[in-house]
Amino acid sequence: MLFPIFLTVNFYMDVSTKKAWFSLYVLHMIKIYGGYATIYKEGIAFHLTKNRAVLLPYKEVINTRKKFEITRGFFVAAYSHVIELGAEELNSVTIQLTSLLNIASNILGIILIAKKNCHSYKGDVIFRNNQACVKFSSRLVFAFNLLILVVAITKIILEKILEKKAAHDKKIKQKNQ
Repeated sequence: MLFPIFLTVNFYMDVSTKKAWFSLYVLHMIKIYGGYATIYKEGIAFHLTKNRAVLLPYKEVINTRKKFEITRGFFVAAYSHVIELGAEELNSVTIQLTSLLNIASNILGIILIAKKNCHSYKGDVIFRNNQACVKFSSRLVFAFNLLILVVAITKIILEKILEKKAAHDKKIKQKNQ
């Protein structure tokens, strides 16, 4: 890959607070954006600023996957996660669940690396005794091909220009009638 651009996505979720924090970095150190999301009955609210949030209904989350076009312009350079489970009292259910999650995490890593969907994988599952918790944190590093990224951005800009021109032409046509 010529001139890779790295985008790092950090994510942390604590089930007890019903909040998830996220941040996006370019080249591992330049922060593009960060914030948090909360889960509501109607959907997920992304808090963009102190006084502004956007609600994404669950129905749109399901339909979003269909809108994305998969491209070969990027790959997952690295993925890591830590899952923390705990109980106030030692019980076999939590220990078994922690063990099953650890096995599933290892299988996921093997599959991702075998299919060459990820170059580096690390997954940890931690059991916390005497502390009731369900927490998840992850870090994804995407490598984008700079040339394909420039072409995609140019395509988006040209589409927006053509849309504005078509809307402008439509207004002029309506005025002349």
